[in-house]
Amino acid sequence: AADAAPAAPPVPRSGYATWVSEIMLQQTRVEAVIPHFLRWMERFPTAQSLADAPEEDAVALWAGLGYYRRARLLHKGARHVRDALGGQLPTTVEGLKEVPGIGDYTAGAVASIAFDKQAPIVDGNVIRVVARLAARPGAANDPDLKRYSWAVASALVPPAPARPAADNDEGRIGAAA
Repeated sequence: AADAAPAAPPVPRSGYATWVSEIMLQQTRVEAVIPHFLRWMERFPTAQSLADAPEEDAVALWAGLGYYRRARLLHKGARHVRDALGGQLPTTVEGLKEVPGIGDYTAGAVASIAFDKQAPIVDGNVIRVVARLAARPGAANDPDLKRYSWAVASALVPPAPARPAADNDEGRIGAAA
């Protein structure tokens, strides 16, 4: 359509780009994230470049996205990757969860989308669906319901599909081919 927004330029699919996009997309609409993501990737194209920069630079570039703790955790995680992991972002859910600021959801998303690993991804919507299907009352932030939802999602992940990213990729901006 003539009034459609211009497509964002392609960004190589990488673990780092996927990690950055997943963090930026937390509590923030895709339309708001795209220009910030593109600026971020231009300034900090690798975890190494982010780790080498002062934290203040990362926080300043984050301006407009809010929730500045996300920028600080990305910076801390990038430093961990540089200092403790030889500059290599882990490719497994377990390894990714060792990086400061990467929790279950982000680890599953990055492992699946960037590294083609089979991994469940559970957000508030998944928790609500599981709660309804299982007739389990509780809010999406209820710890027991969260654990149950992760267990259900883990059981539903098919054994080693050829391209798990195709199953979990919801059009994330860091997953562009």
